Amino acid sequence: MYKFTDTIGDPESQSLPAEALSINGTYIENEVAGYTTLSVSGRELLESEIGELEIGHMTGSQYRYKRRPPREITVTYQLLSSSPREFRERYNKLCALLEFEQARLVFLDEPDKYFIGTKKGVGSVPEGQLNVTGTFVIYCTDPHKYAVDEKSFTAEANSDGILEVTIVNDGSVSAAVDYEITHNHENGYLGIVSEYGAIQLGNADEVDKETRQKSQILASYKNYKDYAAMTDNQGMWDGGHSEYPKNGTWGRYVLKGMDWLGLTSVGSGPSWHGATKTITLPADSSGQTGASSFLAQTRIAAETGLVPQTGTLQMVIGDASGKHLASMHFVKRSTTDNTASMVMQVQEKEIKRIKYEPTNWSSTGNGGSNIYIRKMGELFEFYFAGQKYQFRYPALKNTKALTLTLCAGQFGDRGLNNLVTRMYFRDTFFRKDNVAYLYDIPNRYRAGSKVSIEGSAAKVYVDGIPSLDDEVLGSKFFKVPPGETKVRFYYSSFSSPAPTITARIREAYI
Repeated sequence: MYKFTDTIGDPESQSLPAEALSINGTYIENEVAGYTTLSVSGRELLESEIGELEIGHMTGSQYRYKRRPPREITVTYQLLSSSPREFRERYNKLCALLEFEQARLVFLDEPDKYFIGTKKGVGSVPEGQLNVTGTFVIYCTDPHKYAVDEKSFTAEANSDGILEVTIVNDGSVSAAVDYEITHNHENGYLGIVSEYGAIQLGNADEVDKETRQKSQILASYKNYKDYAAMTDNQGMWDGGHSEYPKNGTWGRYVLKGMDWLGLTSVGSGPSWHGATKTITLPADSSGQTGASSFLAQTRIAAETGLVPQTGTLQMVIGDASGKHLASMHFVKRSTTDNTASMVMQVQEKEIKRIKYEPTNWSSTGNGGSNIYIRKMGELFEFYFAGQKYQFRYPALKNTKALTLTLCAGQFGDRGLNNLVTRMYFRDTFFRKDNVAYLYDIPNRYRAGSKVSIEGSAAKVYVDGIPSLDDEVLGSKFFKVPPGETKVRFYYSSFSSPAPTITARIREAYI
């Protein structure tokens, strides 16, 4: 309680009393003409209430706790007026200004601190006077005053590589801590630890990646041009017949407006002979070669124009040792009837033969049909004309396919003129199944996300949205006492670079 005029500071404050009161940024003197703050009391020492327990006839009592009661601040003021009307107008303005609840209250002699309070009581003023003095009481349910400016501290890695911050509280009571955490990489959890408590958000066991399996296309040839990527006249015929000559040539045919691959010359030889195209399958995305589980599929057109026509189309899978693993082939051998066969083989042995008439209306006639060989470990599945045929070979469970060969041929000296009219390939592909790869699991906190923690309210926000399930049971939103407090931050090991973390406090005083 004193009266002086501060001659240092901003021009506005130089004309105000030392204890002038600002309510939410507005000084009363600047709003109500004739008003002057004379004195303020109740901002000094604050009494304590002691909790105690009296036990029987024991001398004295047992101490239990100390608490600070609410604070009452009394403002004594003067209001000068030159007329009754002016008196009433100035009081009306004063009444309006004082009709606040939980306002931020700053006194000019301590501009870097504020109280939070509500006007409670008023004193009487002399009757019949234009120049009066009076009082009003501000009730502060929270008796502390707070620093106008927050203090910020940025976490940095200590000598052990752990993110750490030293919070310096120059106030006189413990302060709540707010945190701003910006993720520079995906992250599964956050741990905030001090000697006064710990907060955990998310799951410390969450991982960033896990091994999963997928299917991957290793080779694909849709039309005639694509087949140029395969090697001509290498590979194997069905049944492991390495003696069959590969001296024919391939060319382009058009059927149903689509490009197909077919023979333009059949070559020569005493038995079956013709042309082949082959590929050694590339490594998958994990760098592994060969496929113990796969799907090899092609589309064939196989249609006779005359009964004596002969020929063969083959899709052959070779293993890593260069031997026959599985194959499917269309063959027309008879010159006296229009019967063809679809033959299925595993390790050079025929396991299924389906006879049919290769006419325009057949499954491999004009327009073609898909055939495939699928291996799922020990299970081999062959597909032809809408039907699946399955066979199990436990000994071949882990045997890997490594080559894919397409063959087209003619028998003996029958030549190109006696070749099946339409005998073509297109839409060939090889798909490897169960390819291992690392799956990037979407983590709780994505790169760029911001986690905000309000220490005083014990609330967590993720990108500005209240988070209802991040906090782990048992977390304690601790305060930091006056002095220095070290706080450490933990996060998922895969989260690199580390999050950017800022801690903030607003110092409080008695």
